[in-house]
Amino acid sequence: MANRPFLLPPLYVDELLDLQKLLRAENTPSSIYRRCRLIWELAAGCNLSEASELAGMHYTNARLWVVRFEDEGMHGLMGRSRTGRPPVYGDKVHTRIIEAATSRPLDLHLGFTTWSLAKLEEYLQAQRGLEKLSRETIRRILHQHGLRFLTGQTWCESTDPDFESKKTPS
Repeated sequence: MANRPFLLPPLYVDELLDLQKLLRAENTPSSIYRRCRLIWELAAGCNLSEASELAGMHYTNARLWVVRFEDEGMHGLMGRSRTGRPPVYGDKVHTRIIEAATSRPLDLHLGFTTWSLAKLEEYLQAQRGLEKLSRETIRRILHQHGLRFLTGQTWCESTDPDFESKKTPS
């Protein structure tokens, strides 16, 4: 049996208008643009191999998108949400990290006055339930909540009245 050419059923006017809007919009993601272009070319009379080449897709993937479009319409061309890996640390852990990072180390009876990421990691890993917390996880959680560590700056202070003249030699 010979392979039959793939024929897309005629599209409704509202589907053509939706495709046209997405193809002309400047903010359409490239993946959705390619899918819309594929359907547009098929509606214009191209066969699947020509349309997939014009849309910049592999023939096999193009066929899957066309089938999905036939089943779901325009919604089939949009990306589906993916669940991904579930979060390892919940809101309670995030709260504990933020509370520690925003507290003063002296108030926690620690021997220093400011946090560094390494010191915060060491302090949090000593807490029950946070033993496996990595430095990168702490940094990422702080960043999600709008906090970050500044690069260290050093300075020298002295009670010597001639300090300024000694500090910058002429």
